[in-house]
Amino acid sequence: MNCDIERIVIIGVGSPHGDDQFGWTVVNELRPTLDLHSPFQLQKVNNPIDLIASLDQYNRVIVIDAAIGMPSDVCFRKLKYADLDDRALIDETCAHGSHDVGISFVLRLAESLGKRTEHVELWIGNAQCFDPCSPMSHELTIAAKRCATKIARGVCDARTIAG
Repeated sequence: MNCDIERIVIIGVGSPHGDDQFGWTVVNELRPTLDLHSPFQLQKVNNPIDLIASLDQYNRVIVIDAAIGMPSDVCFRKLKYADLDDRALIDETCAHGSHDVGISFVLRLAESLGKRTEHVELWIGNAQCFDPCSPMSHELTIAAKRCATKIARGVCDARTIAG
C-alpha cells in the first residue's frame, strides 16, 4: 500500500505476558503492510505513560492495547477519545491491564498537562489472560491480524479521501 498521511503514529502497548502482547502483535502485523519510509511511525512501548510524548508530535495517534472486561462477543474495539461515550468505555474498560497505569489515567494526565488528546483513537483487544511469559491466546492472535488489517485500511483510506 502506498499511504502518505502525514504525522500518524501507531503505538502498540504491551508486555510479553499472554494477551498483553496484543498491541505489539498488531504493530508487528502492520510493519510489512505500511511502507516504513512513509510518514507513519510504528512504536512498541511497555507502559502507556510513554505515549504522552507523542501526543503533540502527531496529527493522529492510534494506540493499541489489550483489556479485560469487554463483552465476550467482541474480539477488539475501536474507540475515539474525543467521543464522550467512547471515553466512558475507555474509563471503564481500559484501566485493567498489566501496566503500572492504565491508558485512561495517562490520557487524563496528559490533558491536565495541556497535551492534545482529541486526536487519539484506541483499539483494544479482548484479553483473557496475562499470565507471565505465556503465549497470546489463539483467538486474540487472529483478532490482532484482523485489527491490523482494519487499521491499515483506515489510515490508507483516509489518505485517499484527503488526496
